[in-house]
Amino acid sequence: MKITESQLDLLRSLKCERLSSNPANFSLIDDFYNSRNNSLVDTLQGDAYDDDENNRIAYYIVKSDKDEILFFFSLKCGLLYDEFIEGDRLKEIQSFYDTILRLSLDETQSAENKKAIASILESVRSKKGIKKEDVARVLHLSVDSEEFSKIFGKNLKNVGKTFPGVELVHFCANDAHRDVWDGYDFPQNMGTTIFWYFIVPKIKELLKIVGCEYVFLFAADLTPYEELVRYYSDQLKFEKADEHCVAIPMYDFTCQFMSQKTSELDEKRKQFFEDFNG
Repeated sequence: MKITESQLDLLRSLKCERLSSNPANFSLIDDFYNSRNNSLVDTLQGDAYDDDENNRIAYYIVKSDKDEILFFFSLKCGLLYDEFIEGDRLKEIQSFYDTILRLSLDETQSAENKKAIASILESVRSKKGIKKEDVARVLHLSVDSEEFSKIFGKNLKNVGKTFPGVELVHFCANDAHRDVWDGYDFPQNMGTTIFWYFIVPKIKELLKIVGCEYVFLFAADLTPYEELVRYYSDQLKFEKADEHCVAIPMYDFTCQFMSQKTSELDEKRKQFFEDFNG
């Protein structure tokens, strides 16, 4: 059954604001605690205010109508890659780029070659990935040649392609005021509801001004049954991602990378509220 108007009124009574937008928030976060993850609380009460103020990471807090902080989350821009490239293959690609730059300055190139060279340079600049057919045309190589495999590896279509994304960096409830949320008597838990009601609209606003194909996160899940991963999958609709890579901070080496397409958020959000009451 879909969410009721009275339930929506309760959600509308909540406030979602940038941490540094209100000086009072600096003291309001003092009573924030979470029994499962003290490190997230330490971040909120430590560097978060300065990071938010300087736009390194955007921190948001969700407050009740009485200014009790119920939840905090944070977002920052990120970039996904088709694959990591390193070692000898990276050297081959660098050599290829140097060749293309030299050819771009060669006035004796045919009109067809100049067009292909321009396409390659633009693909490199915009990080869309280099297409095999353009490389074949410029270097006069067969796509089955050994030279091709040195550049493209097992990639069937292109190399160096990137995908713009936004990372859900922090996602944490305040146990100090969990009773406030429980008092609303919602059938859905706090984190799930806040994700679909507050976070997804923030991401949709972002899509109006920048390209962003994915929303992703790193699930720091050390439980034997991957409880956190299953929560992100079942409730927030993220998926374990193998088709793309991301530049991973040291902290995230032990985490599970998960993502979902921003183009699917509207329909998923609509479905969540259609089924809000089971």
